[in-house]
Amino acid sequence: MSREDYVELVQDLCEELGLVDAGELLGLGLLQVDDTLIAIEYLEERDEIRLLADLDEIEEGTDRSAMLKLLLELNLGNSSFYLPTFSMHPGAHRPVLAHHIPLPVLLEEDVDLAFVLTERLIPLLDDSKLRLREALDRNSSSADPLPLPGSLI
Repeated sequence: MSREDYVELVQDLCEELGLVDAGELLGLGLLQVDDTLIAIEYLEERDEIRLLADLDEIEEGTDRSAMLKLLLELNLGNSSFYLPTFSMHPGAHRPVLAHHIPLPVLLEEDVDLAFVLTERLIPLLDDSKLRLREALDRNSSSADPLPLPGSLI
């Protein structure tokens, strides 16, 4: 697998989503799907695609320490195919969800990247946002947090 395979997948994605310029997506690495801005990049050393999605702004008064603790705990329970990794953007201080998809899986299984984005990532992202908010709300009330999708807890 190679960068050329990644470029071909991005070109197919742009065609599927009706985007005119695959070069712009390859250059900027940013894609708007519905209301969600997604960063897409090829990690050559791991031969995988990483999709990064913002989990929205932190509401005023949210305990950032509790959020960081929750995000770290969720990473430990990670068991899904897309290997979701929760983190905090270092500059914006906003929670971020990263999905890692092995490029060979996309090519060998003939999986459409547009399908992964629209039918898998966006619904999981929406569910993660909701559950993160619920977990933080429950955490502030001293109740046990709810597990997020793909977690073992």
